[in-house]
Amino acid sequence: MTSTVTVECFWEGIVQGNKALVMAALEDNADWLNALCPKRNLTPLELLLEQGFSGMAKQLIDLKGFNCNLNGHNPLRLAIDLGFLDIATRLLEQGANPNYRPKQMDSALLLCLENQYFDLATLMVAKGAELDVRNDNGWTPLIWAAIKGRKKIVEFLLEHGASIDVCNNDGWNAVTGAQFKQRTDIVDLLMNRGAVFSAKYSQAALLSAYDKGYLDVVDRLLDSGVSPNVNDEEGVPFVIKVAKCGDKELFLKLIDCGADINAVDDDGAPLISIFSANGEIKLVEKLIEKKAAVNLSSKNNVTALYEAVRNHQIESAKLLIAAGANVNAQESRKWTPLMAAAVDGNLDMVKLLLDSGANIALECDEKKYKTAKSLAKNKAPRDGTYGTALKTGAYADIMKLLTLPGNIIDSD
Repeated sequence: MTSTVTVECFWEGIVQGNKALVMAALEDNADWLNALCPKRNLTPLELLLEQGFSGMAKQLIDLKGFNCNLNGHNPLRLAIDLGFLDIATRLLEQGANPNYRPKQMDSALLLCLENQYFDLATLMVAKGAELDVRNDNGWTPLIWAAIKGRKKIVEFLLEHGASIDVCNNDGWNAVTGAQFKQRTDIVDLLMNRGAVFSAKYSQAALLSAYDKGYLDVVDRLLDSGVSPNVNDEEGVPFVIKVAKCGDKELFLKLIDCGADINAVDDDGAPLISIFSANGEIKLVEKLIEKKAAVNLSSKNNVTALYEAVRNHQIESAKLLIAAGANVNAQESRKWTPLMAAAVDGNLDMVKLLLDSGANIALECDEKKYKTAKSLAKNKAPRDGTYGTALKTGAYADIMKLLTLPGNIIDSD
């Protein structure tokens, strides 16, 4: 029997929701059930869903010969996108492929989760939906949810067995993305489930966590084996940044985790100089214990001992000398630690340096006052008589100590 309904009328009936016409046409032309509209390249079901004719759509799905997996078409995804959850459920029950994903589009499961249709998502998983399906950029549903801060979705995916450490095309995994987007609750959730930062971005995550004040994340990253030897965008070593911010506990942990004990700041000053100048005895001891180079100098050839002396940190100086610091090292102007101590009238420091082998005869590059004694004499307060140095006090005692045998005490 030949149908009295033309194909043009069939498509018009679909668009207008003419149920009687459509069903009569399909009864006589079963192959139209999976045909494509010439004008729209859509199936009858897709057109019905677009128009909102859900009742007719359900009837089509139940017809014999209906293909819910027509190549190039994804009615399941369309039903989810439009919110026809009962139709999406029926499609799944009819064998719709939950993993079919057209190019440049997210998976049906991700679309379902994005709209928080968790019951339907559960059914999709039961019907074989892959939890780790990657889009064109390599994003899995878990990576997407973590970066977007969608905690309920993250929890759903983890509960159903999503792989926690899968990376996208740029090397990000879920916890790395969450950290970069400051989704701290997601970071905590993922790390408590055993997530580790992807190798490519782990050190960047370390810097980011510290800059944002997430010290617990910093701790966990270090505990997971992330190297602390990383520089920020300005080239400042992480360990230097922590040292200058005064985060002592974190600094000690960095050293124990393998941070460069001889790292230097922008002026070339090493860690041991920074802490010696500040009198941070515990940290100086830690660096010495780790075999830091005690004679490493800055761009101006300033050593840790020189910094300790000019900042009146005698305990730091004692530690450095005991560790082998050169008491006669000269900075760029040829000043020695002894000269710095003498100019400041620091008698105890002068005694320590002399007892440790400081050379009183060394000269600096100053035009007039070149030795430690002459520098001290020039700096010493006067007793009222022009040109005569004070006869008592620290400077007077220093000049006596710095006078070479056979020379007059108050002159060179």
